[in-house]
Amino acid sequence: MRRQLLVSVLLVSFFRSFSDRAEDSLRSIINGDSNDSLKIMAYTSLCYVRITEPNKAVSVLKEMEEMCDKKLKSQKLKALCLRKLGVMYGNLNFFDKALEFTFRSAHIFEELNDKEGIANCYNNIGSFYNNKGEFTADKLFYKRSIEYHLKAIDIRIAINDTDQTVNSYNNIGNTYMSIEDYDKALEFFNKAYKIYARVADFNAMEMINSNLGDCYLRMSLKNKNNALLKQSLYYFLNVLKNFNGTNPNDRYAGCYMSVGRIYSAMGNTSLGITYLEKAIAMSKSIRDKNIIRNTAEQLARAYEAAGDYKKALENFHLFNAYKDSLLNEKSSGNIEEMQALYQTSQKDREIEKLNDEKKIKDAELSRQRTVIFSSIFGVLSISILVLVLLSRSALKKKAHRQLTSAYKKIEIKNQQITDSINYSKRIQSAILPPIELVSKQLKNFFIYYAPKDIVSGDFYWFTENNNKLIFIVVDCTGHGVPGALMSMIGNTLLNEIINQKDIVEPNEILDQLNKGVKHSLRQSGSDNVSQDDGMDVSVCCIDKKDPSVLKYACANHSIFVKANNKVTELTGDIYSIGGDFGKTEKSFQNKKHKLEPNSYIVMSSDGYYDQFGGAKDSKFLISRFEELILNTDLEKNNVAEVFEKEISGWKGSQKQTDDILVAGFKI
Repeated sequence: MRRQLLVSVLLVSFFRSFSDRAEDSLRSIINGDSNDSLKIMAYTSLCYVRITEPNKAVSVLKEMEEMCDKKLKSQKLKALCLRKLGVMYGNLNFFDKALEFTFRSAHIFEELNDKEGIANCYNNIGSFYNNKGEFTADKLFYKRSIEYHLKAIDIRIAINDTDQTVNSYNNIGNTYMSIEDYDKALEFFNKAYKIYARVADFNAMEMINSNLGDCYLRMSLKNKNNALLKQSLYYFLNVLKNFNGTNPNDRYAGCYMSVGRIYSAMGNTSLGITYLEKAIAMSKSIRDKNIIRNTAEQLARAYEAAGDYKKALENFHLFNAYKDSLLNEKSSGNIEEMQALYQTSQKDREIEKLNDEKKIKDAELSRQRTVIFSSIFGVLSISILVLVLLSRSALKKKAHRQLTSAYKKIEIKNQQITDSINYSKRIQSAILPPIELVSKQLKNFFIYYAPKDIVSGDFYWFTENNNKLIFIVVDCTGHGVPGALMSMIGNTLLNEIINQKDIVEPNEILDQLNKGVKHSLRQSGSDNVSQDDGMDVSVCCIDKKDPSVLKYACANHSIFVKANNKVTELTGDIYSIGGDFGKTEKSFQNKKHKLEPNSYIVMSSDGYYDQFGGAKDSKFLISRFEELILNTDLEKNNVAEVFEKEISGWKGSQKQTDDILVAGFKI
């Protein structure tokens, strides 16, 4: 699946890590008074928790279907729910069911004239047809996949949805590659490459470089063209240059294997072996049997070409061992069936032989009849043996086809998860206040927002209520999917507290937020399913009638004020929202700060000054952060770029430590 009122897929990794506790938490949402959006999110996540037990997962989906058909009143929510059902059935490889629900979802979106919803459905339909093509090798399904991906692309271009257009380019490129139309595949991959390069999306660039390398490699092997090998090598090396020795994964291992294969094919066997050995070491460390098997096969060929027949034989044995292991894992039932058939045939032959001998003895036939009968028996035995061998061969071929399909399914599923999280990034971005809206109320407003893992646990929030401007920065526990889940909870609670209950005092906002988090994560009880997670928050409140006074409250957070050529750090309470002190009542304090004319307020999550880097591989620290604020002209239009450039230079080749959010405005 290539990549949602609320972001259901964000729950996946978070709850998979805590399976038993997650099921209870999700069930409490489903059976409680939560709104329909949260229930859809909970059902989807519960299905992911049970993804390794298809029968249980399907049972959850049937519950979700019943809710969708009988309880949902909003047509848009119903369409969203149906599309979610399609996604989950697709993840379970029930592609006909996936198509059924997605077509139903598309029909409702069409009645609502929801272009974005229609395009998302068409994209999913294209992916499901592609998966059916992978499983059946039927080109008709690939043709339908391309048809719906093109429809999705047309709509996404028309509504100027660049993020999703580029994902559709990548999806249709993979489909064209499956039917060996490499020119078309390259056309769409290159379109995606240009957009990814513009937005500097690190993970997306790795993916598209890997796809381009794979496409050129397949073209080279098909056409026996060494020039294409060099093109393929260029893209694979682009991926590997980002690998710093930590966090190995199947993409890096696969790229090492492909580079080794390319160097070997180009005649540089020694260098090819070096890369192949790296590939097999990494694939062993991440226990990827498929890559181990394929790399061992390439190493056996490379060592044979180098004249090292001992190592060639060792790797050939390793290849056979993992090939047999994968075959046993995926098709043990077929092997047992072949063994049973063979044993039955053997017994039939033995019984037939005994019966023939008895007939010969009893009738005391002549030697001529004995010879004739023996000849007939011999022909019959050979025929039976041939039939048995043919049957075994057919069963082995069937097992091989099924195993090949299983490998492709795994590759597709991995891509689906990444695409789902990428789509979640768009949903999370949609809940953030538009920069244009904030800028109309807060002068010289800027925002530097850099998630560590596609989606983020940091977010900012803004509103105007009762002539008061309220700006909030929140740093949730963790980053990536778990942090993003917490951010969705925090955003929902802030909307309820401020926009619905009209609570505008900073300390009361934090008190209510603390209670909401404790209730949502069951931190007030004594059971074993409560979640020990929380948020660090800073709240600024400016009365438009008297903007010279900043009223604020902080939960384990700080606010920085720049005025008169100095920077002042404003601190609040030392404890966070929820978290370790979740079972203890907290009361947050309101504080005031007199603002000088032309004061500038800067708010940040700790991801900026906790970033490791520099010559001594140390943290950036608050002291450097204050110095950066002091030395930066915060009234220019490129302030966010200044903060990005500074932390990128500090980080160097290090990985980003945490989500980063820095925001500022002038009073």
